[in-house]
Amino acid sequence: MFSTSLPLFVPSQPPAQRTIICLGTPRGGTSMVAGAIAGLGVFMGDNLPVNIEDRMFNPDLSGGDGPTFIDQVKCTIARRSAAHAVWGWKYPRAARYLERVYECVPNPHFVVVFRDPIPAALRSARRPDAAQGSISAATHKTIQSRLRIEMENLALVYRLQKPTLMVSFEKAQANPETFLEELAEFVGLPVPRDMSALLRFMEPGTYKDISMLL
Repeated sequence: MFSTSLPLFVPSQPPAQRTIICLGTPRGGTSMVAGAIAGLGVFMGDNLPVNIEDRMFNPDLSGGDGPTFIDQVKCTIARRSAAHAVWGWKYPRAARYLERVYECVPNPHFVVVFRDPIPAALRSARRPDAAQGSISAATHKTIQSRLRIEMENLALVYRLQKPTLMVSFEKAQANPETFLEELAEFVGLPVPRDMSALLRFMEPGTYKDISMLL
């Protein structure tokens, strides 16, 4: 069967309580994947914006990932775990703080999204304000930054050795039904009989409101 993702360190049976954490690179496809996770029935937060980033797990909205933010995350993890057997959150750069909180997370399961860095680099290089002669440098910087983040995510996965699904954004977008089946197997929840809303959500173009899945 054609595969869109690669599972690592996955137990034979999903534990009764588990936490699904979606990470990747900024503008790297994590919103689409997090929406698919929510569409399978995983609670991903209240009043989510279109990028599906719960503000309680977003250090950019809390003045950084210092001790105050870490304490907030730990408290939120405790509350969410008490309220939901299966829940999760999405923040592309979660590797910034995960090793400081993951021991508080019941059975963390990582969904790590990888995306071809070339299209993003080309968009950056073609900005109207890009100085003549600097395009090559801008492209190199963008590719280097994205690959560095992806290598940090990969290193995190292998250090922690928790259940992980590594997702190819391009393959998931090109083969959404297969991706949803693989994702559902990983999170331990059934694929909806009617996948039409999920498939519309995954269509390329613009961010979509998660309310269309709930």
